[in-house]
Amino acid sequence: MRADRYYILAFDSTHAALSAQRRLQGRVAASVMPTLRAIQAGCGISLRVEEADLEALKSLLPELGRGGWRLYFAEGGGAPAVTAVDLSDATAL
Repeated sequence: MRADRYYILAFDSTHAALSAQRRLQGRVAASVMPTLRAIQAGCGISLRVEEADLEALKSLLPELGRGGWRLYFAEGGGAPAVTAVDLSDATAL
């Protein structure tokens, strides 16, 4: 069963989403999901990463490059509350 607390990588393009999925494959469990309505920008495809995999995700984010994606934290079932993660703030993660 999935937890109600997870991270979302939202992308500017489908190409960026699929490229990130390939880079993370076998290293972080990331499942493809539609971008939540609470996230206003994006191509419509996001990757869901469980909260337990955050440390592994953090170590791999530099491989995704600096642009074309944003990280969000989601909490709750149904229509979860979504918060953008400020990656410039080391305490945000």
